[in-house]
Amino acid sequence: MAEKVRDREHHEKLFKASLSPARREIVRAIGIHGKSMDELKKELKLSEFQLKFNIDWLLREGFVKEENGILKLTEDGIELLNVS
Repeated sequence: MAEKVRDREHHEKLFKASLSPARREIVRAIGIHGKSMDELKKELKLSEFQLKFNIDWLLREGFVKEENGILKLTEDGIELLNVS
């Protein structure tokens, strides 16, 4: 039964992430190879506030991780990429 709750929470989190056009755009831009924050700033037409706010959310919710200054998608992030 605990697994059903986890699955429901996972789907709700994925749904919430997919509702935001900015988050979907960021996830697509990061892609499977990853990007630095500077690369995302140059590529995306988002304000610095929008970019930071949404990256922070994606990091906190486990869709993105940072490794050596490069933002990379987690397993959940790749799932979001496939849904977007």
